[in-house]
Amino acid sequence: MSVSGVTPHPLSTDAIGRGVTLDNWADAPHNRWTFLHLDEVLRMQVIQASPHPEPLAAEPDPNLLRLATPRYDATGRITGHTTGADVLADTYTDGFVILHHGRIRAETYADSMLPDTRHLLMSVTKTVVGVVATTLVDAGWFGFDTRVQEIVPALGESGFAGATVRHLLDMRSGVRFNETYHDPDADVYLMEHATQWRSPRADIPDTLHDFLLTLPREREHGGTFHYRSSETDALGWVCEEATGRPLADLIHDYVWAPMGGEHTAYVSIDQAGTAIADGGMCATLRDVARLGEMLRHSGISPSGRKVGPSWLTTDTLLGTEDLRSAFAATSSPTGMPGGHYRNQIWVPFPDRTTFLALGVHGQMIYVNQRAAITGVKLSSWPTAQDGARFFDTLGLFETLASALTRSALAAHPAAIKEKR
Repeated sequence: MSVSGVTPHPLSTDAIGRGVTLDNWADAPHNRWTFLHLDEVLRMQVIQASPHPEPLAAEPDPNLLRLATPRYDATGRITGHTTGADVLADTYTDGFVILHHGRIRAETYADSMLPDTRHLLMSVTKTVVGVVATTLVDAGWFGFDTRVQEIVPALGESGFAGATVRHLLDMRSGVRFNETYHDPDADVYLMEHATQWRSPRADIPDTLHDFLLTLPREREHGGTFHYRSSETDALGWVCEEATGRPLADLIHDYVWAPMGGEHTAYVSIDQAGTAIADGGMCATLRDVARLGEMLRHSGISPSGRKVGPSWLTTDTLLGTEDLRSAFAATSSPTGMPGGHYRNQIWVPFPDRTTFLALGVHGQMIYVNQRAAITGVKLSSWPTAQDGARFFDTLGLFETLASALTRSALAAHPAAIKEKR
């Protein structure tokens, strides 16, 4: 039985009055409003809240965001230091929260965002879909080595023919897909016309699935990592076809309900009702933090409810040597030397204790298992990518993780035990 519903037709009177259209909603300055009101712009399917919300305790430290943190240029070179509060102000922050041992230590909102406001997550959605897909693997719906056309026969007539679920999870299929932002002829933008994230075009298919079937293969599957949103959309199709259920319901049943999501979330859909798995979710700041906390706890909510597979976080962090070689050889700009990509999650450092969920325009979940830190930053950068703002954000989380760890050790020199 479906637990989801569809929001009213897009482009509300308020959106139109603000000059918002399908072709400019993601552009500055409109995105400072639209990222917080996407249900007034695009078709959305509802992901119901959990009947048992996960509680989040708060022990705020008013001095935390006054700490000095490095500032960076677009290449990752340190150019100076400012306070954490300055970083948030300079990087178009809509909502920010950081937890230590499951307790909120700092939480801030822009004037336009409230604790119950749903914010567009962009490609943080990919990580949610990765949890759904690995949960289905764990439950036996399909395997990592299952070829996608065994579940979605139509994909056998496309460039995805021969690709496996593992190839999609790690973005190592051989399908050609250009993810160059701000290039109107790039595949990532053509796909937005197909999904009605932009105005329809006569030369582009008018549904997500039909668009995916046009993508050719340009190399062998299982080779170099290339970041491509089409991989996640194909993965979402596999999950829906295998179970016979819409992605919104799968997210509710396998992620939102068991992790204790306090608020309903949304996921954007095309005109055929297909969820935009690569970046269409909208959720509240604290619910995104609950997602990060669940992943930090290796698939268990802080109160002990099983969510994702118990092996997901370990498998993601450890990866394989082949995976890291494939990541190092990529032509996709990552800013993460020595890192890798696994299960729709970024592992930025060689030490394999920290992982990220990332979305364009400044969305980030930061999880540091060694420091027991989970952080979330939701933003509305004017541009899809910005190297300096990315490094500033990652650097701020690293600074706060270090400071909170030092503070905890100073207060409790003995071993710190996880507070549940």
